[in-house]
Amino acid sequence: MEDTERRGGRAVAVDRDSDGGIIRRATRGRSSFSCDPSPVGRAPIMVWGSRPKTLQNLINVAGSLFLAHDVPVMAKYVAGKIFHTLMKPSSLYSAGGNILPPAEHLAETLVEASRRGGTIGAMGDAILAIAPELRWYRSKSGPFASVNFARDHAHASIIGPGGIEDRDDVYVGLTVMGPYSRFPDHRRKYATAYLPLSRVEVLTDDGDWTVADPGRAFFVEEGREFAMRCTGNPLLLLWCQRTGSEA
Repeated sequence: MEDTERRGGRAVAVDRDSDGGIIRRATRGRSSFSCDPSPVGRAPIMVWGSRPKTLQNLINVAGSLFLAHDVPVMAKYVAGKIFHTLMKPSSLYSAGGNILPPAEHLAETLVEASRRGGTIGAMGDAILAIAPELRWYRSKSGPFASVNFARDHAHASIIGPGGIEDRDDVYVGLTVMGPYSRFPDHRRKYATAYLPLSRVEVLTDDGDWTVADPGRAFFVEEGREFAMRCTGNPLLLLWCQRTGSEA
């Protein structure tokens, strides 16, 4: 039989045997956040369990990059809170990913990251290890987006609603875009730290476009207008944010 329980402030469905014990499966409704909506279609199958080793490895590598000594103060501050929160794992995980629309762009960026070696290469390898479990989705287009944006980009939630590790206090995700793509102008709902794994150009408010090289973390505060673009090479970006308004 199936009934519901509360987990982290959300109602989830669970299968029970005739004695009332939880078997293992749980499904939940979709959530939305900022300008990046949750995956369309059926919600993922969720199971109770412990954090996979491949996911823990990704968290470890990402933490070492976001908290490196040369990371800007605010990016390190926001990421530090997030990775401190992640020291306590969730108990709800998705079972299986879906097909990435621009798959060739992800493959190209991961190959390039591996060629760089060091922590960037380790990050690329960590993403590759969890890639089959990621659920990809697209966001809506908007002001000043490139004409190819709608078909040539995708996001994935690694940790957060619909992610490999399902929780509602922090988000860790990926964005991939094809060559000569421009993300639409939008206003950040939450303070966000970004870690590019390929070259990316970023724009905040009415400032000038600036280049962020692979491994050079940056920060966009809550409420700021933000856009990004890439030129001849595809873009891959790891990002993390809390769900509260505090940085």
